[in-house]
Amino acid sequence: MSYEFKLPIIDISAFTIDSNSRTEKLKIAKQIYEACRNVGFFYLIGHNVPQEIIDKVLKLGYEFFHLPEEEKIKYSIANEDYARGYQRLGENVTRYKKDWHEALDFYKPIPRTHPLVLKNLPLRGENQWPENPSEFRAVFSEYIDYMLKLGALVMSAIALGLGLEENYFEKFLEESFWVMRVIGYPDLKNIADKDRVGVSCGEHTGDTLIILNDNTKEALQVQTKDGNWINADPLYGSFVVNIGDMLNIWTNDIYKSTLHRVIHKGDSYRVSVPFFYEPNYDAKIEPLEACLQIDPVKHHEPVVYGEHLLKKVSTNFEIIES
Repeated sequence: MSYEFKLPIIDISAFTIDSNSRTEKLKIAKQIYEACRNVGFFYLIGHNVPQEIIDKVLKLGYEFFHLPEEEKIKYSIANEDYARGYQRLGENVTRYKKDWHEALDFYKPIPRTHPLVLKNLPLRGENQWPENPSEFRAVFSEYIDYMLKLGALVMSAIALGLGLEENYFEKFLEESFWVMRVIGYPDLKNIADKDRVGVSCGEHTGDTLIILNDNTKEALQVQTKDGNWINADPLYGSFVVNIGDMLNIWTNDIYKSTLHRVIHKGDSYRVSVPFFYEPNYDAKIEPLEACLQIDPVKHHEPVVYGEHLLKKVSTNFEIIES
């Protein structure tokens, strides 16, 4: 790929220190504003997430995916709500094509009084934590705490960049209906069902804010505004961040959710851990007044995040019968 565009690298450390000046924060917020408006993807450094835990989650994900199939299938999404749990190779579908990856998905835990449970809807179940590797639940639970804090910091910076108060988005995110996927990608070289399989993960956009932990080069690709696909190779010590559809709505298309895909042709087994920092389940998302002042034509009608999520999840999987 000869196209030489590179993703911006942004140091968010000004937001991790309570005493840091507003001037420093505004400088970072402006960088994030430009990245979201022009690219939709950026590398994030200065995030205060220990490298030790970043490395551990990738290692534990690798160990889980290399368990025998009969062990992994104990955690199948079919056991719960067809969303929380394990999906075999080819069960995830993007644009009617099988994705060549396996995954273990987790969502925000919900009480038995939640509307999802009372109405018997997808996502009503409980997270399925593997017993092996033995450290899995403890390490990933700690990692989720770090990701929730980091997601809140990034949204604070996005708020400042849009000319809003730093805490503007808190009311929409205080009960974030987060999603975490642990994804394993074998290479694409030896696929038997080439007619029905797309790529490692077909081109798609996210929902709000995706914070990606990955360690494999030449796999994740991002589409630029002019239609070129560029590699978003991992940068050690950083996260790859991209914005999704809810920020698209909030900003009235000032920020565009960015198409991305995974085409893993390398010899290694790739593991990635995307964390989706999402609004509250019942949050109403609509174009912000500050963004309508830039473009007074409203490009989106209000949506309730939970309804949007249910529509998306309902077409994600094609369960393979044993």
